[in-house]
Amino acid sequence: MQKSILSNISALLLTIASINNINSQENEKWSNGHGDLSVNYDGMDWSFSFKHEDAINDQTAVLDQSSKEIIPDDSSFSFLGKTGDPIWIVPQTSKPEVVFLGMNAESTAQGVFKNDYFNLHLTSIQGPGDFFIWKTSLNEINIDINSADNIGELDRMQFPARAHFHKNWGFNSPGTYRLGFMANGILSNESLPIRSDEYFINFEVNVLSEGEVDLEIVYEDGEWGAEILAHVHGEDDHGHDDHGSAGIYETSEVALRVNSRSATLVPNNPDFGFLGQPGELIYELPQHEEEGLLFLGIASDEVEEGAFVGDQVQLNLKSVEGPGEIYLYSTDNFGKPSIMFNTADGINESDTFLIKAGAHSHQSMAFSEAGTYRVGFDFSGKLAATGEEARSDEFELLFEVEKVIPNDLIIDSFSNSAAPFSISFKTKLGLNYIIEASHDLMDWGEIGEAQGTGSSVKFTERRKALFPQQYYRVKLKE
Repeated sequence: MQKSILSNISALLLTIASINNINSQENEKWSNGHGDLSVNYDGMDWSFSFKHEDAINDQTAVLDQSSKEIIPDDSSFSFLGKTGDPIWIVPQTSKPEVVFLGMNAESTAQGVFKNDYFNLHLTSIQGPGDFFIWKTSLNEINIDINSADNIGELDRMQFPARAHFHKNWGFNSPGTYRLGFMANGILSNESLPIRSDEYFINFEVNVLSEGEVDLEIVYEDGEWGAEILAHVHGEDDHGHDDHGSAGIYETSEVALRVNSRSATLVPNNPDFGFLGQPGELIYELPQHEEEGLLFLGIASDEVEEGAFVGDQVQLNLKSVEGPGEIYLYSTDNFGKPSIMFNTADGINESDTFLIKAGAHSHQSMAFSEAGTYRVGFDFSGKLAATGEEARSDEFELLFEVEKVIPNDLIIDSFSNSAAPFSISFKTKLGLNYIIEASHDLMDWGEIGEAQGTGSSVKFTERRKALFPQQYYRVKLKE
């Protein structure tokens, strides 16, 4: 027999409206074709733009595998990094499917500046790697900017008046970059330079931010390997040696973005106490697929069957470099979690994930703070032929967790003991809110909607109870 609405309300979750702290998602994307970084001075003010030639507003430049090159065995290019390492390049000559970036000062009249040029200085860089600008010609290499040896006065480009030109721009790590520049020059009738305000441009270098993505464990011919498979939505066959339309990446050559919409609160349930105190903010990639978020899986399609005792291998957490803790866990059909990784109590032999050869699964992965994380791991298993352990080298994944403003939605009150359940929360005029419910934290369904009034709004649950516990969350409607 069904009760009226639950008297055993286990938790209330609040999904928080978000902003991107690095700003790249606010702009439209520019992934190929010609455009310019335009810097000009009209005699009174500086002006800047960074966009494809057909766009109106500033854009975020996007580089993918088409832009990847390998640093050559040539000492002239040692400033870029180690021979054989990847580097993602915006080239000085046009290349199909890659951004072709020009620099121009075509609206700056000749005679305005002494010697008819001004300088553009690199002033700041936010990102996971280093940034370079250089130009090659028949007999020489001219390096304008090299952030690997710190940013200094010499990190600048010369912009001749009325000029348009191209140079190589390079990044030695995947991830999101925000570059700050400042222009300065000496006017023809002055002796001191005039300076612009700092101007920012954004790049995304091999960043995956939504859709199904798998960490693939590989063991073939006695050799371990790891790769990232990014699946086209709706096409996922997990067959041996058949990745369909999946893009394949080395684990060190891609950044995984944890979108700010992943933000949620630790539930008021002792089973989830490992995540922190009830109501604390965390960022979660859920084990179920959710639009706009990465759907992160672990697969062992490339592990030879019969190679390991019980056909089982382990993924072992080895290191975490980042601003907070990370967690890997799954919930069963009744919402009870099983914990694989929990760095809050240190990293040890218990931080493992066990998987069978040929398997594929999804778990939740959560982060306690926004920021950039480098997660190191290896694989191991007991060989069926000898009983000895086989262990891989260490691999690394880069995660970028976007920050949210933690007080956009405020819960005034909610009932947790008497039917019917109700919740009151503060709203903003003109915004719409969705109330969702779940019995297991995996499958969420919309149960109501509220329109912002600028004050508190009350929602009352009218459904009949179907499960022994229920979770609720409030989200901004996009």
